Amino acid sequence: VIWKLVQCSRSKRKKASRVHEVIVFNELGEICAAAHMRNNGIGSQKPQMSPCCNAHCSLRNVAKIAEQIDRAVYSIDLAIFTFSSLSLADALKRALQRGVIIRIISDGEMVYCTGSQITMLAQLGVPVRVPITTNLMHNKFCIIDGVERVEEIRLLRKLKWMRPCYSIVISGSLNWTAQGLGGNWENCIITADEKLTATFQAEFQRMWRAFGRTEASQIQPK
Repeated sequence: VIWKLVQCSRSKRKKASRVHEVIVFNELGEICAAAHMRNNGIGSQKPQMSPCCNAHCSLRNVAKIAEQIDRAVYSIDLAIFTFSSLSLADALKRALQRGVIIRIISDGEMVYCTGSQITMLAQLGVPVRVPITTNLMHNKFCIIDGVERVEEIRLLRKLKWMRPCYSIVISGSLNWTAQGLGGNWENCIITADEKLTATFQAEFQRMWRAFGRTEASQIQPK
């Protein structure tokens, strides 16, 4: 009976911690940018959110994405067209330091564009794959601790016990760039919906296999 009560309590906490949220970026998001810059400092590695009266605050929105990255336990699979955000790159570096396995799929033309954080992450050992085609790899989604991927890691490491984790998918029109995070009209959905996370994870796995011979390290910068 006691064990059943413990399990019930854990289940309730787990459900409460799961996120289902729509984030919008718009022209009102940068009203408070100067104040946050003064409060946090230009070189801050992990800006601390001070109370902000702007309901559309871009920094708060970016922090919500970084918060999910910081919760990753085993894996992060990122399919992104272009990526230059320093704050989100810092969140991925923190994940690497925790032992999280990261994989990135991007567009071949954008991997080496000015300010790309993908090349920096590749230098840290993150595998990056791109399609060799004139079509764009225009996806923008990130799966954190996808069930299929976590099981793959468990088998690879021959683990019998896994730390508690849950799957999250982050997706929308948003590229992880300064313009996308603080200049454009964009949307971003963060959800723990099991069907959605499984669908996105399956598509990432399919693309990863399809682009198996196109490691970005084999492509010369342009």
